[in-house]
Amino acid sequence: MLSFGFSTLVDFLSWAVVLTLGSKLVATVILLSVGKHVWDQPGWGAILWWVTKITPVIAVPCVIWLAWLQGLTNQLWLFVGMMLFVVVAVPLKIRQRRNRMANRIAANPSA
Repeated sequence: MLSFGFSTLVDFLSWAVVLTLGSKLVATVILLSVGKHVWDQPGWGAILWWVTKITPVIAVPCVIWLAWLQGLTNQLWLFVGMMLFVVVAVPLKIRQRRNRMANRIAANPSA
């Protein structure tokens, strides 16, 4: 059960997961409502793009720790698999963004 304080480690980790994944959801919805060109420009678009990439890196280890603290062995392995996905997917998306930005700059060097 969640309380509005951090009286236990489980409470703190639970709130960390809720806040990070909630911010990822909000950032994703906002980014999907604008074009990709906004994602790569300096400012709020780039910040929201990074929020969508950083938050799983924070949330999934917290979920793994929660499962371990509560003795949820089956879920623990599921979350470890999710972390492996995050470890592969996030760097790939960052590389895609860098390539997209480099291609855009190469196509329009005067900008």
